[in-house]
Amino acid sequence: MEPEVLPTVMWKTCPIRASLGVLGRRWSLLILRDVSFFRKVRFSDMLRTNPGLSPRLLSVRLRELQREGLIERVASPTDSRLVWYDITEKGRDVVPILSAFIQYGSKHRAKEVFPDRRPREFGTLFPGAGEYMLGPFFDYARSSRTRASAAPSSPERRSK
Repeated sequence: MEPEVLPTVMWKTCPIRASLGVLGRRWSLLILRDVSFFRKVRFSDMLRTNPGLSPRLLSVRLRELQREGLIERVASPTDSRLVWYDITEKGRDVVPILSAFIQYGSKHRAKEVFPDRRPREFGTLFPGAGEYMLGPFFDYARSSRTRASAAPSSPERRSK
């Protein structure tokens, strides 16, 4: 039986609820996906990769994400007309959240995601990118595997 997980904060001040204040807005995670995974992503690139996203709403979300400190607007030093968006250090903390969505979607929504409709393992989608994709959870995941291999098998642990 899985242990009950009790929070140390009240539900009305839950960190998930607080995070959804900015991350839960429509299109925010997809915009962060584009900025996190593509180099020098431009306004027109984001419109192209997100059918249904209007230029007006993209402008609003970009300003919100900049105000939140998750992305930054960068102008080319040689041509100020060339503008792109880049992820900030704070924004990189969102990448593991995006990774969790990728993992879930590639496993449980494979019929919608892949032409052959077959689930994929997360590691096969981003080989060699574990540290970037998992951020601060990378070392924890690596050490968890070490602890898991040294721990008793599942049936023994669950019977305790």
